[in-house]
Amino acid sequence: MALKSNNVAIAIAIQPTDDTFQAPTLPNDQLVVSQLRPSSQAVTIANDEATGTPIRNADEVAGSTRSISFNVKARPPVGGSVPAANTFGLGKLLQAAKFTEIRQDAPIPASPEALGAGVSDIAVTLGTTAAGTADLYKGFPLLLSDQGATYKRQLTALRSYAANKDAELMSRQGSTPSANYQIPAFLGYARAVTSDDPIQLSGRFWLDGHRYDFKNARVSSLQLALPTSTRDQAQFPEFQVTLDFDLEARSEESTPAVPSLGAVPLYKDGVSQLDHTPYCTSNVTVDLGVQVEYPACPNSPSGSDAPELVGSTASVNLTAQHYLPSVIDTEALAEAQAYHPFIAQWGLGAGQMVQVVVPDARLSPPGPDTGGNIITENGVLLIDALDRGVMFNFPF
Repeated sequence: MALKSNNVAIAIAIQPTDDTFQAPTLPNDQLVVSQLRPSSQAVTIANDEATGTPIRNADEVAGSTRSISFNVKARPPVGGSVPAANTFGLGKLLQAAKFTEIRQDAPIPASPEALGAGVSDIAVTLGTTAAGTADLYKGFPLLLSDQGATYKRQLTALRSYAANKDAELMSRQGSTPSANYQIPAFLGYARAVTSDDPIQLSGRFWLDGHRYDFKNARVSSLQLALPTSTRDQAQFPEFQVTLDFDLEARSEESTPAVPSLGAVPLYKDGVSQLDHTPYCTSNVTVDLGVQVEYPACPNSPSGSDAPELVGSTASVNLTAQHYLPSVIDTEALAEAQAYHPFIAQWGLGAGQMVQVVVPDARLSPPGPDTGGNIITENGVLLIDALDRGVMFNFPF
């Protein structure tokens, strides 16, 4: 009987140490994925020994490299509240790509309170309960009670936060906020710039009854593809992930059932702003630019130590409408090489929202494209090694 390509599943667990397989538990460690694609490539050596004839010996097989690629929909955690530490499947992948998990399981403050004196439509002063610690709330989501009648309209994020409680917003508001504020409970993932190694993963994947156990897994590629769903074409926002790993074992076991997690919020009816200006994109790709290498080690059966993350250069690729300079002059922004904020925010309401927060990015010169009926431009946001230079937030 042929094996079916939809009868597949994967589960991952945080691995405690190098070369120590950590079996995932079901269903807690199970990921809901699409387009699961394992890959195995032989490592060969050309045999250059003379044979006394024009015929040469075949290559010698020295081993193999293994990886698995899959997509994870950009869906908030299910359940309506901030999950326990290190339990969100997508979050484990982000942590393995050098992100820090931030769990704010209660709002700050517990009840909405008044802002300080009004500043502008892109800046506020938080109230008496807010802590006076610089950068403490950088990148955090923020609710402003007088900026709309619904949760999603009141939601923005903090680009910066000073010790005197002055805060710059990621998005321009319809008016100067002057009522109440609150940092909602949220689960966030912030790109870290420390030299500490990120977590490693172990896991299992099933191919219609053929089970593979793997260890020493590192994220070797991670991108968020964020297409705008339009009246003409709807597409899912999703994280595209590749893990490099060492094979632990193979066996036969029935593929476990995969739960349904409900609707995926589509990227529309949300917020897309560059430099505090509405910026209509058709495609956004957040690329972490991860680099992984295997150090040589003859003590290992494969001749290599466990893989290590050796580099990461993040960027955001944008395809957007091309605007007149009086609206937003992206060429001037690129020439200045100063930092500018970018935010993408979408969802259905509390517990069903996603934020991509890039507080400070430089622009590369955009390239206008007249190949279609609408003039577009292709640009790149360049993200330096800044703490919380990229954040993914799931507000509740």
